[in-house]
Amino acid sequence: MDLTLNVFTLNCWGIPVVSKNRKERIEAIAIYLSQAPHNIVCLQEVWSEKDYLYLKEQLQTNLPFSHYFYSGVLGSGLCVFSKWLIQDVFFHQWPLNGYIHKIHHGDWFGGKGLGLCRIKCDDRLINVYCTHLHAEYNVDDIYLAHRVLQAYSTAEFVNLTTPPADVSILAGDLNTAPGDISFRLISQLPSLADPSILSRCNNEAIKAAGTSDNINNSYSDPKLVKTCPEGKRIDHILFNVHPSLEADVVNFGNPLEDRVPGKAFSYSDHNAVSLELKIKQCEKLKQRQQSAEERFQGTIDDAIKICKEATVTITKTKRLFLTTGGLIFVFLLGSVGFWPNNIIADVLKIIMTGICLYYITMGTLWNKIEMNSLKAGLSAMENFKRSRSEMKFFD
Repeated sequence: MDLTLNVFTLNCWGIPVVSKNRKERIEAIAIYLSQAPHNIVCLQEVWSEKDYLYLKEQLQTNLPFSHYFYSGVLGSGLCVFSKWLIQDVFFHQWPLNGYIHKIHHGDWFGGKGLGLCRIKCDDRLINVYCTHLHAEYNVDDIYLAHRVLQAYSTAEFVNLTTPPADVSILAGDLNTAPGDISFRLISQLPSLADPSILSRCNNEAIKAAGTSDNINNSYSDPKLVKTCPEGKRIDHILFNVHPSLEADVVNFGNPLEDRVPGKAFSYSDHNAVSLELKIKQCEKLKQRQQSAEERFQGTIDDAIKICKEATVTITKTKRLFLTTGGLIFVFLLGSVGFWPNNIIADVLKIIMTGICLYYITMGTLWNKIEMNSLKAGLSAMENFKRSRSEMKFFD
């Protein structure tokens, strides 16, 4: 039996208090989804549970099944809506998720990870993976190793949980563009297809506009728009079908208007992505691709190199934190009895004590957590590379 999947994904930028026009935008997203033909919806940055419950109520008619992934301090921000029964759910939280002291970035507080909803549609099983990787923030990307390990963890999770599904869909804000190391990890290991590259629609090559800092988005950074009007394509819908099936891309792109109807602002600071797939029985059984042999070898080598460089950086950072914290502690200890007896001196001592504790904590407990998480990911990737080499040798 043929099956048509119409998938929609959007980073909703729904941070309470911080995000501009959040209430009006969430309402507009609900209106659009209640009228649109999408049968699977993956949303990110729905940080307020009230917003999720509002969406759930508004979409009850055409998307009656939904799940919100709770995690971390603020929640993962991930939720999935479906026309069909959500049979199983699971959330995998990444061990490396940014830094607790980078409060203005907030990724650590979100407890980010990968959410899986296994959907039952007649006699078909559909795995829907919804995720949101760590953002880049600066050109000097201090989170590169974190994002690489998140990408590898995502790729392995998809690869290991794909059976017995007939179709696997990965949708979300991956914070990585095609060609980047994180994107290559996610797409190559579980053999996920990128419809904008591999498919054609209306006999023309599909070229989706950038989804972040696009010139058509009201929230885009004017400076970045001048340099690259199209923006970055970092929000994706990737898919994989069972060898006994084949998928035809019917439609792919950004389904939303540039502005919310009647308003001067866009639906979010990211553009949405939608994909319509027609799944049908394949006349000839296809052989499953072995991506690890050739295509994936260079990618895994690059990922290992990045993680090894990160371990060296973390070791240097540990010395810096402990040295600074130790010097402040020695100063505080040596200056006992020399401080004047007034409020300003007391406040200074409290501030310096807090800074001292911060540096010592970062150089001991936090450094150990980050190093062990890096080692775990690095060990898994090295084992992957070694085992595939041995399998090739024995074959």
